[in-house]
Amino acid sequence: MSIYRLSDRLPRNDMHAPSIDDERWALTAPAAASLVQLDIGDYQHLRKATPANRIFPRTASWLASLPEDVHPLALVRRFPRIANLICAVWANPEFLNTYMESLLTDQRGNRRGFPPDVLEELVSLRGYYDAVSAQRSTAAAKRA
Repeated sequence: MSIYRLSDRLPRNDMHAPSIDDERWALTAPAAASLVQLDIGDYQHLRKATPANRIFPRTASWLASLPEDVHPLALVRRFPRIANLICAVWANPEFLNTYMESLLTDQRGNRRGFPPDVLEELVSLRGYYDAVSAQRSTAAAKRA
């Protein structure tokens, strides 16, 4: 017998503990699913980063390198994020052609399209890129 325990009490262990009220500790069924309707548009801003609606310094230097008649000023004013993306893929012909094609053709069927001045700038920018690419390939062929 222990000196810390009175002899008239039962030892405290699981076997001799008083029974626990089973109803209080019983697992309950999960509550029914909430009937609140959530609109996906309410949380769209949380799903991905918002595109930067300003011109990056790299894009500004790219614009300065273009000839005056090809500057996409309306594009930069209205859709700076698109100008940033064009600048990012400018050095890669495959990516640029794919991106420009996705801008100029409606593949989803629900786009409104660009304003006429922006569309004209995109077409002239694509024409300029094609002309510069043709000059580069001709110069490379002459060297070889």
